[in-house]
Amino acid sequence: MKTNVNIAFGKRIAELRKNAGYSQEQFAFKCDVDRTYIGVVERGEKSPTLNTIDKIASALGISKSELFNY
Repeated sequence: MKTNVNIAFGKRIAELRKNAGYSQEQFAFKCDVDRTYIGVVERGEKSPTLNTIDKIASALGISKSELFNY
């Protein structure tokens, strides 16, 4: 469900992913999630689980708390 927090968090992930030079498909592979899932999260349509947040942070080489600096 699109909520303001999901939309803001998705934009943050998209920004960090692009800054790291990954396509959505490359990033999904690095995070070990389905390629369509990254798009769904970046558009704010779903909230990632804590496990997925951990995978995203690891793939970006940042702390989980840095993901929420938006």
